[in-house]
Amino acid sequence: MPRQLFEFSCTNCPKIFDFKLNTSLNGNYRIHCPNCGHVHYRVVKKGNITPDRFPVNDDQILIEDIRPMKSSCRDDSKETHDDLSNSISGFFKRRWHETFSCVNN
Repeated sequence: MPRQLFEFSCTNCPKIFDFKLNTSLNGNYRIHCPNCGHVHYRVVKKGNITPDRFPVNDDQILIEDIRPMKSSCRDDSKETHDDLSNSISGFFKRRWHETFSCVNN
């Protein structure tokens, strides 16, 4: 069961959080914001989260109900911090991608 880490922004509160998603299963997922509890209804197809939503009713088959830990919440996106030109962590992240990105392609 391959799980991939995703970054998600809640539409109900200003928090951003991470969660792991089983990308091998297509279908309907409920993702709960660990900060405010808002539920996001998402559809996964071919390992990607689509912009589609599914209706909230009992006849829908739910693949997974995801409840990330409160510690996964933060105010800013990881990309915002890691891409700063004067950030040492941003420098190492860019160097890592430059060196190893050709391995995944």
